Amino acid sequence: MKDTKKKGGRPALENKKKFRINVRFDETEHNRVLQNAETAGMSKSEWVRKSAILRKIVPRFTEQQLKAFRAIAGASKNLNQLTKKAHQTGLLDVVTECRNTISHINHCIDKLLHHDSEDN
Repeated sequence: MKDTKKKGGRPALENKKKFRINVRFDETEHNRVLQNAETAGMSKSEWVRKSAILRKIVPRFTEQQLKAFRAIAGASKNLNQLTKKAHQTGLLDVVTECRNTISHINHCIDKLLHHDSEDN
């Protein structure tokens, strides 16, 4: 005769979560997670899980992008110096330099927007 005795307890989950990732938060971050979870009506574990999976992560800047940012910062200093020179000597004396600087800034912005790996 077959044993038809029922097992006790809750039925096994179909999609059991068996992997764990430990994350540490400072007090401010922890409070923010708790607040966000409460607002969403979720447990903190569920909120952290959903945000880790569903959030869009913005990658850090590449070395080429950082180089372009530095070039723009340098060109903006150049532009300020040219503006001062234009006020002192007149705009016609610095037109070519202004155009070159603006062209350089535009080139750097194009590199940022199009992710060119070309170094100039």
